[in-house]
Amino acid sequence: MNWHKNKGFSLLEVLAGAALVALWSVSSLQVLQVGLSAIDRAHTKAKAVEVLMTYLSEAQQTWHRGNNPELSGTSGEFDLKAELISIDQFNATTEVTVSWGRDNELTQTFWLSR
Repeated sequence: MNWHKNKGFSLLEVLAGAALVALWSVSSLQVLQVGLSAIDRAHTKAKAVEVLMTYLSEAQQTWHRGNNPELSGTSGEFDLKAELISIDQFNATTEVTVSWGRDNELTQTFWLSR
């Protein structure tokens, strides 16, 4: 029978536990940073789609009235450029590019009809 009682953790156990907590906290912070960055990119892209859809609505109304839509513009942090390709007097296509930052852009082609 062992009469000696353990009254705590050994130094080796404390160091191993501290190392595990340190590794867990560093990796958790990195995962959190990556997740928040992805959420920010998705939010920015959703705003770019909103700018694109607003342009489409305005371009369709302008084309329906018999005028050509604007081919460039700026909305906040987004630059918008469009190319109008007229098919006949009633139909046209427009390729719209919304860009933000250095390497980020969203391009879509739309059909306009009167």
